Amino acid sequence: MYFCWGTDSRELQRPRTERSPGAELLQAASGERHSLLLLTNHRVFSCGDNSRGQLGRRGAPRGERPGERGAPEPIQALETLNVDLVSCGKEHSLAVCHKGRVFAWGAGSEGQLGIGEFKEISFTPKKIMTLNGIKIIQVSCGHYHSLALSKDSQVFSWGKNSHGQLGLGKEVPSQASPQRVRSLEGIPLAQVAAGGAHSFALSLCGTSFGWGSNSAGQLALSGRSVPVQSNKPLSIGALKNLGVIYISCGDEHTAVLIQDGKVFTFGDNSSGQLGYSPTPEKRGPQLVERIDGLVSQIDCGSYHTLAYVHTTGQVVSFGHGPSDTSKPTHPEALTENFDIRCLISAEDLVDVQVKHIFAGTYANFVTTHQDTSSTSAPRKTLPEISRISQSMAEKWIAVKRSTECDVAKSEIRMIFSSPACLTASFLKKRGTGETTSIDVDLEMARDTFKKLTEKEWISSMITTCLEDDLLRALPCRSPHQEALSVFLLLPECPVMHDSKNWKNLVVPFAKAVCEMSNQSLQVLKKCWAFLQESSLNPLIQMLKAAIISQLLHWTETEQDHCNVKALLGMLKELHKVNKANCRLPENTFNINELSDLLNFYTDRGRQLFRDNHMIPAETPSPVIFSDFPFIFNSLSKIKLLQADSCIKMWMSEEKAYMLRHETILQKKDEFPPSPRFILRVRRSRLVKDALRQLSQAEATDFRKVLVVEFIEEIRPESGGVSSEFFHCMFEEMTKPEYGMFMYPEMGSCMWFPAKAIDLLCCDDGLDRWSQCFLSPRTTKCRQDMPTSPGLFPSSPSFFHLPSWSPESVTFPDPYAHPSKHTQIVGLHCRRGCHSREAHLICLVTNKCIKCTLPFSASLFYVSLKGKTIKLNGENLII
Repeated sequence: MYFCWGTDSRELQRPRTERSPGAELLQAASGERHSLLLLTNHRVFSCGDNSRGQLGRRGAPRGERPGERGAPEPIQALETLNVDLVSCGKEHSLAVCHKGRVFAWGAGSEGQLGIGEFKEISFTPKKIMTLNGIKIIQVSCGHYHSLALSKDSQVFSWGKNSHGQLGLGKEVPSQASPQRVRSLEGIPLAQVAAGGAHSFALSLCGTSFGWGSNSAGQLALSGRSVPVQSNKPLSIGALKNLGVIYISCGDEHTAVLIQDGKVFTFGDNSSGQLGYSPTPEKRGPQLVERIDGLVSQIDCGSYHTLAYVHTTGQVVSFGHGPSDTSKPTHPEALTENFDIRCLISAEDLVDVQVKHIFAGTYANFVTTHQDTSSTSAPRKTLPEISRISQSMAEKWIAVKRSTECDVAKSEIRMIFSSPACLTASFLKKRGTGETTSIDVDLEMARDTFKKLTEKEWISSMITTCLEDDLLRALPCRSPHQEALSVFLLLPECPVMHDSKNWKNLVVPFAKAVCEMSNQSLQVLKKCWAFLQESSLNPLIQMLKAAIISQLLHWTETEQDHCNVKALLGMLKELHKVNKANCRLPENTFNINELSDLLNFYTDRGRQLFRDNHMIPAETPSPVIFSDFPFIFNSLSKIKLLQADSCIKMWMSEEKAYMLRHETILQKKDEFPPSPRFILRVRRSRLVKDALRQLSQAEATDFRKVLVVEFIEEIRPESGGVSSEFFHCMFEEMTKPEYGMFMYPEMGSCMWFPAKAIDLLCCDDGLDRWSQCFLSPRTTKCRQDMPTSPGLFPSSPSFFHLPSWSPESVTFPDPYAHPSKHTQIVGLHCRRGCHSREAHLICLVTNKCIKCTLPFSASLFYVSLKGKTIKLNGENLII
C-alpha cells in the first residue's frame, strides 16, 4: 500500500494499480507535471502530462496530475526489461533495468535524454548507447540534465550545462551523450543527486561534492568571494564534519541527512523549503531545529522538503509546491510557508509502517509495509558500487565449479580494474565529525591480498587487471585524499613485489606518481608521512628492487632512462617525507648494488655535460643517478667522487693543453698556468706545510695533476713521491699526539673521537691524490655507516664522518670480536708483498701503494699478535 497527495493538498489518497494486482509500489518519481511508479514486479507505470512524451507513450491528455484524473498506465516498451530504478526530470524520464542499461524518453532539446541527439520529443524509451557495457546502478534527473553512477564508481552526466551542472569544466556546451565527470575519478561514491541546475555526489567516507548553480547558495560554498556557479565538483567544507549519509536536491535548495538523524538545509528559502525563518546570520547549512524527533529519510520536491521522523512515526513537510511559475513574495505567505506540517501521523498508519518517501513538484508518495515489529529506522537503500567483502573473498578462494569461477572472475575484474572499488573495499569506518590521517585499513588490505594471491589463478587475474586497467586509470590529478588512497593500497599487494612484475606494474605505478599535479602529490605525501614502518619500508624496497632489475636489463634505450627516472623520482619524494619524519634509517634508501651495476664515469660525465649545457635540446635527457645522492652507500659515493675527480682532471689537462697550443701558435709572451699543482713540503713539518699551501690554493688548483716535492731532496721523475707523501701524512696523523684518533686501550684499535671530526677531503683533483690516504674498505663498519648527500662538494671542503666506537664494529664470522688485543691493520695485496706493515691500497689504481701489485681483498683483516690468520683466502702476515 502507498499514499500519494499533491503538495497543495493535505488530503491523503490511496490509488490502486488495477492492471498489476498483488504488486506493491517500490519506487516513485515525479517531474513538474508527470510521475513514474515502479512496482515490486519491476513494471513501470506513468501518469500526468504527456505533452513532451514524458509518459513513455502517445496520446495521453495534457495536464493530468496523479490524484486528479487518469489512472497510471504501464509503459509497454519497458514491460520486458525488468526495471530496477526510475527518475524524472522536469519533462524527461529515465529507467534502469536489472542489467544496468539506461533508457530515456520525453523532452530532449537540451540533450537530457543522452541518446546522442538534441531531439525535441521522444515518446518511446530509447536505450542510451554510449553507456553500453557499463553497469549503471543509480540515476538522478535535474530539470534539464541527468546524472548516472556506475557499478565501478564512475559518474556520467549529460544534458544542459548552462550553469556548469554537468561538472565537465569551463565553457563546455550542453551534451547529448553521457560524459565522464573526471574530477570524481577514483573516489568511492555512495550517491549522486541532481537538482534544478546543480548536482551533488556523496562519497562512502561522507564527503559531499557539489557543482553547478550556486545562485541561491544551494552548493553551500563558503569564503569571502562565493562563486555563483562551479563548473567542476568541489568538496563542500561546510558539510565535511557533519557525517552526511544522504543528499536530496530541489530546484534551488538542498537537504542533507546526517548519521544522528538530524536534517540540515541550505539554498533558496523563498517558499519556506529550508524549514526555518530566513535571517542574514543564517547562511550555509543550518539545522532544521523544529523537527521533533529523529529523521531517517528525506526527499526534496522543487519547492518543498519531506522528512520521515521515525521516532514519532510522522511524515512532515515544509515549503510548498506552487501552482504556477511565480514564487510567493508577501511576508504573510512566507510566514505561513515556514511552518512544518505533519502530512501523515501515527494514527494514519494503522498496522503499517512507513517504508520510503518520495517528493516531486506536484506529487508526494509514501510507501508502507506490514512489519510493525521492527524497531530499526527505515532508510532508503541505494545500490552500491562493487567492493571486496570478507565473505566475497572467501567465496573466491573456495570456488570449484566453472559457473562459480566465471562469477568470481567477473567480480575480481570489476574491483581490481577500478581504483575507487579497490579503495572502497578497505575504507575505515568513520564516526560523525571524525577525521583520519589515512582513509584505508592497510593491515586489512595486506591480509586480504595475501590470502587471495595464494591462489595462482587469482594472483594472475589481479596482475592482469592492474596492468591492463587499474594502473592506467589511477587518479593522478585528483586533489582528494579518498581518490589517492589507492596509491597506499597497491604496494600492499604481493603481485607488486613479484620480481616478474617490476616493468609492467611497478614502473607504471611510479610514473603515475611522477605525473601527479603538485597539489595531488602534496596530499599523497601527507599520507605517506603517517605510514607505519610495516607499510613504508616495503614500498621503498619495491622501488629499489625495480631499479636494480632495470639496471640488470639495461640496454641504454630512451625507455630505460624514462623508467629509472620515474622510479628514482618517486623514491626521491619518499626520501623527502622520511627525512622530515625520520621513520626509517637513512641507509634504507641506499642501493648497495649500484657499486657494481653503475658506470660512475658515464654518470658523472653526463652531469658535467648537462651542467655545462653541452647536451643538444632535442636530445632526450638521460637519467643522472648522482642527482639522487640518497641512493649511494659510502662505497658508491667514493667511486662517484673518484669518477668526478678523474673527469675534471682530464678536462683540466685538456684545457691546459689547448691553451699552450694556442699560445705557441699566436706567439704570445706569457704561457698559461701550469696544468700541475706542485706541493713543496719538509719532512720535519709535513702536515703544517701541506695544510698551509692547500689553504692558499685556488679552487682550480685542485683539478690539476698533483706533484709533490720534498724540500732539499732530489725530485724523482715518477709519481712515487706523491704516494710516499700520503703514506707519511697518514703515519703523522695517526700518532696519538696529533689528536685525530683515540686509543681506548694499549694495543686496541684506533678510533675517531666521540665528537666527530672533520676529515680533510678536498674535491676534484685533490681527492684523487688522497685516494691512498684512507680506504672505506679497510673496515666493514665504514661501508655500513650512515652517509650524507654532502659527500659531493663543488669546491675544496670537508666531509663529515660519524663517530666510531669499538662497540660499533661488526666482525665477519667466524671471527666474533676475539679480544681487546684485536687490531684492524689494513688491507693486504694479492701476490707476495711480504712486508710486516699494514698496507694501504689506492682506490684509483686498485694497487698496493708499496709494491704496486693488484689488490683483491674485499674485507678487513683481523689479527692476533704472534699469529698469521687467513681470511677470505688472503694471508695477513704480522
